[in-house]
Amino acid sequence: MIIFLDLPDVEVEGIEVAEEIILTLRTVSPTALCPSCGSTSSRIQSRYTRTLRDLPSIGRPLRLIVHVRRFFCTKSTCAQKIFVERLPALCHPHAQRTKRLQEALRHLGLMTGGQTGADLGSELGISGSRDTILRLLRQLEQSAQPEPHVIGLDDWAWKRRLRYGTLICDLERGVPIDLLPDRTVETVKAWLRDHPSIDVVSRDGSAEYASAIKKGAPQARQVSDRWHLVKNLAACLSVQLAQSLTQIRRPEQARANSCEGEPSSCKHSRHPRTRAEQRTQQARQAERLARYEHITALYKQGMKSAEIAAQTGMSERTVRHWLSRGIPYSRPRRQQARQLDPYHTYLLQRWNQGCHNGSQLEAELRAKGYKGSQRAVYRYVATLEPSAFPLRRSAVSPTGQNASLTPPNPLRTMSVQQATWPFFRKPDELKEEERERLRLLRQASPHLETAYHLVEQFLQMVRERTGEQLDTWLAAVQASHLEAFASFVTGVQQDKDAVLAGLTLPWSNGHLEGNVNRLKLLKRSMYGRAEIDLLKLRVLHHSKKSQERKKKQEQQVAHLKKPKSMKNGVISQHTTTAISKVA
Repeated sequence: MIIFLDLPDVEVEGIEVAEEIILTLRTVSPTALCPSCGSTSSRIQSRYTRTLRDLPSIGRPLRLIVHVRRFFCTKSTCAQKIFVERLPALCHPHAQRTKRLQEALRHLGLMTGGQTGADLGSELGISGSRDTILRLLRQLEQSAQPEPHVIGLDDWAWKRRLRYGTLICDLERGVPIDLLPDRTVETVKAWLRDHPSIDVVSRDGSAEYASAIKKGAPQARQVSDRWHLVKNLAACLSVQLAQSLTQIRRPEQARANSCEGEPSSCKHSRHPRTRAEQRTQQARQAERLARYEHITALYKQGMKSAEIAAQTGMSERTVRHWLSRGIPYSRPRRQQARQLDPYHTYLLQRWNQGCHNGSQLEAELRAKGYKGSQRAVYRYVATLEPSAFPLRRSAVSPTGQNASLTPPNPLRTMSVQQATWPFFRKPDELKEEERERLRLLRQASPHLETAYHLVEQFLQMVRERTGEQLDTWLAAVQASHLEAFASFVTGVQQDKDAVLAGLTLPWSNGHLEGNVNRLKLLKRSMYGRAEIDLLKLRVLHHSKKSQERKKKQEQQVAHLKKPKSMKNGVISQHTTTAISKVA
């Protein structure tokens, strides 16, 4: 049985079944419409044959031979004297494939890409090269979308550290709505001006996005993403943990910021770009140095690598590597070429002349042809400032205590990453071992006890959307005098309105993070053909099946677990996966 479309005014003249199925068709309509003037004509001028490819039938390719006619236009003023009768239900003018075959190839391209779609179509008996599929994709017209009211902005990398784009999602519907080729202020500002219906914009801590929103959509309220807030807080806590663990592992010296041992180790540490990064680097180096001193002390007492590994909680291979290579500081990465590199000499000259204004320096560079970002200029200028946290040197005096075979002390074996995670989880979700580690940390250092309470209070604001407590929390951090949290407090105060909205409103960048991950998969699967037009088509495409499945999953989740009403009356509906796990 051959299943074929029931077309009006088309008759089947013959069928030939072999390796492929050939259907011979003939048009029988007595009249035709002129495509130029729309007048009806019954005067036949001539006949000719069209060959079309169609979807396979019963596992065999299907070819159509259609006998169509040419007509005279009866309207004397029409510029087109002769026209061909059209078959709008079957194919487009001049096309070599039927509409349903073109639609099938287009869906293959949207779901799998050009080359993969061509390979899959060949296996299914659907003819079409990768260039044909990409051409059909470029001919696809986007359907009209409702005007967004709540959106989210996030960047994605064309090439990491060199070139970035911007992804925009409608947070109310949970779907991407546009893809921008870069993340500059002018591009984002122009897009926002074209969509005046926007009321809320969720973003990360990017100053460029904040400036673009302020200029392009001044009526919109900016919302700082909660996941990025918690991530920044975790980075500050890791610095405090590194400092405290260093003091715990060297109680007799208590040197949190030292760079000791071999002179080459200090040369390997690159000068950070900001003071916060410098403080983080120094704290981590000091913590690793304390672990190294512990290993060398055990080695001098005659212990073997396996015994040292059991005492310190490290792998035997790492212990041997540290003992043979010295202080474990990583070598600096090879510097890549940057757009600001040709202007370093000029910036240093202007800095020495007394010009310390970043905006003025950027304007001067723009006049000289600089096309990079504002952030790169400010980062380089930050390296020219004198360090507020100098490294202190002192002699290394390893402890001479005798090694024992008793179980290792968790405070000496846990890394900064292992110590950070228990601070951000609910106590009832911690394992017994993690709960014991957290208790030892809090008892070992009063600074960590204070940090624990500060982190717990901030996470409570994230979970319950009680942003009105933000001022009280900031005052508590400043009263604690913990330098590790200073950079976080400064960032919150500079972007306080957006942070307050993030801790109050239900919107976040959860949908964007998932779609950025999907965008990366699509971009890499398209190899060198992932230009902005093709990539945008695939990213913005969502099949009906996927939308129905998403709605069904949301209904099931809403049925199983209803969202809790917050203290301020706001219901939390959109949270990122990471923040949900933390909270």
